[in-house]
Amino acid sequence: MEDTLISRRCLFTLLFIAFLCTCGRAQHTILQNETADRELRAVWMATVLNIDYPQNPTPSAATLQADFKSQLYRLRQAGMNAIFVQVRPAGDAIYPSSLAPWSEWLTGVQGKAPVSDFDPLAYMIKTAHAQGIELHAWVNPYRVAMTMDSLDKAPNHLLNTHPEWVRAYNGRRYLDPGLPEVRAHLGEVIDELISNYDLDGIHFDDYFYPYPAAGQPFPDRETFARYRRSQQLADWRRGNVNTFIAETHRRIKAKKPWIHFGISPYGVWRNQSQDPVRGSATRASVSSYDDLYGDALHWANNGTVDYLLPQLYWSMNYAPAGYKVLADWWAANTPASVALYTGHAAYKVGTDPADPDAWNTLEELPNQVAYNRNLPAVSGSVFFSSKSILLNPFGLAQRMADVYPAPALLPERIAPSPVTMRKVKVYKPKRTEKGMLLVWEVDKKLPKEEVPYYYAVYRSGGGTPTTLLHITPYGQGCHRLHYYDTTADAAVSYDYAVVPLDRYHRALSGNLQASVR
Repeated sequence: MEDTLISRRCLFTLLFIAFLCTCGRAQHTILQNETADRELRAVWMATVLNIDYPQNPTPSAATLQADFKSQLYRLRQAGMNAIFVQVRPAGDAIYPSSLAPWSEWLTGVQGKAPVSDFDPLAYMIKTAHAQGIELHAWVNPYRVAMTMDSLDKAPNHLLNTHPEWVRAYNGRRYLDPGLPEVRAHLGEVIDELISNYDLDGIHFDDYFYPYPAAGQPFPDRETFARYRRSQQLADWRRGNVNTFIAETHRRIKAKKPWIHFGISPYGVWRNQSQDPVRGSATRASVSSYDDLYGDALHWANNGTVDYLLPQLYWSMNYAPAGYKVLADWWAANTPASVALYTGHAAYKVGTDPADPDAWNTLEELPNQVAYNRNLPAVSGSVFFSSKSILLNPFGLAQRMADVYPAPALLPERIAPSPVTMRKVKVYKPKRTEKGMLLVWEVDKKLPKEEVPYYYAVYRSGGGTPTTLLHITPYGQGCHRLHYYDTTADAAVSYDYAVVPLDRYHRALSGNLQASVR
């Protein structure tokens, strides 16, 4: 990547929610709009080579905090509601780990910790959640080093602790996916992350076996000879990746089933020339299935991922591999039980000489988002990358803010248990100098862990449709909350609704309270 579900709410739940509300008709309208306002709007935030974060390596906790906080604020202004942060770029980590050294791209020297015992990942999660934004940990499982230089690696880097696991290929170093010891180690990496951090997701990108270099076979023949059984090389490699993905999914769901686990494969699974029955009508020079040994359809059809996020890094009508052709293909081939999002090439806006008619304009990405919204199977978008939106000289950040003028809830996710309804008492709104004050509460006897994870505040009135006005911070654990509507017009009478939601973004109940003119 650096180189280059719609979940169905059952009718019973909707009817039950409406039944619990004090104003059934108005609340039903609000919930219909609330469902329509669900969409993943996210960015990848790459740490490798300091693509996005930090802008410059530093051990300063204050500088690292300010850098992330600034990007988070501007991304929120651009309409984003989730961030995929690269926490394991190349056998290293941007968090304290017993399994890897501190990343050189974080502090400037591999193995050097930030000052004052600062934990960047813990800070990122806390800061994002306070803004009602999800944070997903993006892991590159197999990459060990971006260069062949071994002298700059910390003593506890895999190149020094387990050189027998590492393979050199095309100027970089990778773990051998066929080794059982590698899979066991990567399982420990995932366990450490989900045990120590309040993450919303674990994410892998398109890097499994490396992108092929002409005339250079990946050096795993000895591993293949030892573990092949009766398989052909390509099937064996795909089997290694499939096993790792399935094991990762089991680990996550056993400990924290709400964590959203998924993968962003290369955008072309297979061309029709490679698979006339299932392939896409594309002419890509690389395919995920044949060259990277990543079989996304296998993961989806076997339920070992919660979502797929194919990287559709081409313009709408690009002849060899058009965005529309591929979005349609993924929508048709991803089972309904698996969420589908699409990855967009924000880095190409204003910078792609190979397809200038499409990318030398601010309209390509808005057109792709609009196309997604007409595909019921697609639940949102992720853009590569943070810097490409925030620092685009043509004003891409403002253009995305126009595309996302109001906040959106994240799509509802599949949960292992039925929804537990929660009644919300909403007090009569009060006009104050700060704005319209809205106060609500849930049963004070509820244990903290049973309190709704967050709330969505809706407003209607003055001839305007019901809109999502505010999303509270995640995981506050409070029984009584308040919100100031600073945009309320004193001459208008409004209706407000407060909808509680759980960690799976499922609505738990709702209530409506009218203001006084």
